[in-house]
Amino acid sequence: MLVVHILILLLFIILLFLSRHEKGEGKGIKRPFKKVAALLVKKKKYSAANEINKKLALLNPAGNMKDIVRSYNINKVFQVLLLLFFGNLLGLFYALSNPGEGGFLEAKELKRPGYGEGERIVDMRIYADGEQLKDDMSLTVGEIQYTEEEIQRQFGELEAALDTLILGENETLDHVDRDLNLVTRVEGYPVSIDWETDDYTVMDKEGRINPDFLNPDGQLVMLRATIKYLEISDEYEFSAHIYPRLRSSEEALFEAVALKIEEYDRESENAENQLLPGNIGDMELTYKQLNVNTGLFILIFSVFAGFIIYHGRDREILKRTAAREREMLINYPEIVSKLTLLLGAGMTIRGAFEKVAMDYEKRKDKKRYFAYEEMLIAVYKMRSGTPEASAYSDFGSRCEVSRYNKLGALLSQNLKKGSNGLLEIMEEEMRQAFEDRKSMARKLGEEAGTKLLLPMGMMLMIVMVIVIVPAFLSFGI
Repeated sequence: MLVVHILILLLFIILLFLSRHEKGEGKGIKRPFKKVAALLVKKKKYSAANEINKKLALLNPAGNMKDIVRSYNINKVFQVLLLLFFGNLLGLFYALSNPGEGGFLEAKELKRPGYGEGERIVDMRIYADGEQLKDDMSLTVGEIQYTEEEIQRQFGELEAALDTLILGENETLDHVDRDLNLVTRVEGYPVSIDWETDDYTVMDKEGRINPDFLNPDGQLVMLRATIKYLEISDEYEFSAHIYPRLRSSEEALFEAVALKIEEYDRESENAENQLLPGNIGDMELTYKQLNVNTGLFILIFSVFAGFIIYHGRDREILKRTAAREREMLINYPEIVSKLTLLLGAGMTIRGAFEKVAMDYEKRKDKKRYFAYEEMLIAVYKMRSGTPEASAYSDFGSRCEVSRYNKLGALLSQNLKKGSNGLLEIMEEEMRQAFEDRKSMARKLGEEAGTKLLLPMGMMLMIVMVIVIVPAFLSFGI
């Protein structure tokens, strides 16, 4: 996996070299990655029919759309590149900080966890005289053991379930041809179980059948379990009929290596490092640690996160477009009421329209409102020679909101047939707009109330726990 991280890093270096002449914004590390992003989106053509491009045009009514779309795509790719680069770099550092990952152990030892850190599992690939053993082996590296003077151990009793717990792969104790599972601990019980047999030439105290035991008629072996809890101990005896187990030479070698490793483990349990045997018989043993490939996980997570970010930017544009439409609907009654007031005062349609737009441009707060921005664009078009009727129609079309389409058509039509009756129509439109605005306010309030249901429910549960638990505790429940 280290090779993959290095190849990806080299790919980034090549892209940085190829993009050195591109124009990049920003400072520090941001600038070169902006150049790479610009290189990657360089050949992407602008399409006015693209849905996201349409939304960007609505959000930037007065901008150069080709530049806006290009900048948007560059920023999207830039964020993905930055995430992938640092994700790969983090995975590379992790791989380099774990020299045993994928490499041979020069010292035949494994560092134990410290006191209280618990045991850890290490996957090993073992080679005998350079030949890999049949299966990989999972070693349990226990923590550095406390001496008897350093710790007081607590134990509990456990007897009834031992008959089934120790069977392992065997069906009954009357015919045992597989290793027994002589457990020393049972999850959930603070006990320690020590085992003894009356014949170690047949089975050891770990429940393993001696490879040299070859009696085809089997042999009866008595097993004794000593269960300890504080100062109390109890003994439980039962018999098992042991038969030899047929195994291949590879299985025998694998078991012999496992036994040798456990023997070295017991001898070095108080040492800082767990020793590993250097040979088995006349065969030399070498070891290769197979750690969990966290570097690969980090890289995959970075790719997945980059995919989410890339498409998340498009969803953000859709949300901003929906917010734009909601804002324009909120501003619509105000715009219509201003136009109605100015028309009622005797101003022309164009004069009223320009007055509302210019007052917005001269305001002090300078907060941008999309509806007024569209009005300003229509005013500048009329001043540059666009026919007034076309400017109103384009204004309604650009807004892409039905109420503004209606307003643009209303203003354009009354230019052709005269303004007679326009004031009454605008007053009715104003009344309808305020009714729609009240309906929208009620709808938004209902949505807000729905969103509050979950936190309110959680608060109710917390209050119930605070009230009920002390009441139960006071009754001794």
